Amino acid sequence: MSGKRLMINMTIQPFAPIRRWMLLCLLLFWAGCERRDLIYYETAEITLTVDWSQADMNNTDESAHGATAVFYPADGGEPKILLMGNYSQETIRLQQGVYNIILFNRSFSDFSNIAFRGNDRYEMLEAYNKKIRTQRNRATDTHTVSASPEKLAVATETGFTVTENMLGNYARTDPGKSAYTATAGDERCTLHLIPQKRTHEVVTVIHVEGLNNIRSATCQLDGIAESVFLATGKVSGDVVVQEFPLTHPVFDEGSPFNGTLTGRFNVFGIDFSQNHRLHLEAQLVDGKTVFTGDYDNVKVTEKDNGKGIITIYVEATTDKIPDVKPENNSGSGFDVDVDGWGDEVNTDVPIR
Repeated sequence: MSGKRLMINMTIQPFAPIRRWMLLCLLLFWAGCERRDLIYYETAEITLTVDWSQADMNNTDESAHGATAVFYPADGGEPKILLMGNYSQETIRLQQGVYNIILFNRSFSDFSNIAFRGNDRYEMLEAYNKKIRTQRNRATDTHTVSASPEKLAVATETGFTVTENMLGNYARTDPGKSAYTATAGDERCTLHLIPQKRTHEVVTVIHVEGLNNIRSATCQLDGIAESVFLATGKVSGDVVVQEFPLTHPVFDEGSPFNGTLTGRFNVFGIDFSQNHRLHLEAQLVDGKTVFTGDYDNVKVTEKDNGKGIITIYVEATTDKIPDVKPENNSGSGFDVDVDGWGDEVNTDVPIR
């Protein structure tokens, strides 16, 4: 009996380690397959390119400021901000979803005279005049802009979709990872935007009788839009008064006394349907007389250069400037500070 039991035990025991080894190999095989299947990418790499040719900003100075692209998830999640050091091309990685996009030149903090609000919602992102002072009187408050906004250009895109198939498209460049399979929808891994201007240049021409008596002058023009919504280009209903210097005196042909003064500045918009009022304040050549005048005979027109660049022209005529004796017999002269003006721009100005 004992010898028989010994034979049975000797026959079965050698197979137990083999079964355990085979089971271990099978488990390792299954685990290896599972690891390969679990490779999952959470983002897609999007290449953003920008054509600034329609924004009047194809210059070295502006490109040095870069640009900003804000990707707003359509489901209301937190927006993703891309600061573009190269303002013509940059890449960003986005999670699967639908996005509405706003792109603009520079960044939120790079403007001297523009600030932003409503940054967390696509339709509410608003650029507004930063340097506004409030003058109070008995009837109402007047909001005056002491410095005009810089050039602002914006591009938008709605419904940009990052699909599941686009996730991990950058993996093809990563050694040791499975290659990304290109499909017909892969062109959506690139996004091309063409910004348009959200500010307009205003050229103001003031006809002056007695120009020879003016040393320096500033103007204020009402009915200027305080802000603009970047997504739509619509201006707000709030208006301000724009203050600006007058320069470039040009005497009429054959006259040593009469001529024009010109001012240039940027605005978010102006209401062409309303009458505008212009206030002039001029320091005369005697060094002590200040001439002021308010005028309703203000003509406001606009001209498109055919490339989407709109220039607004404002034209008015003042009362006669009183004759004064020049200070220290220095003769007439136009003494004006033109610091802060950009490069000279040749623009046709309507002179009547």
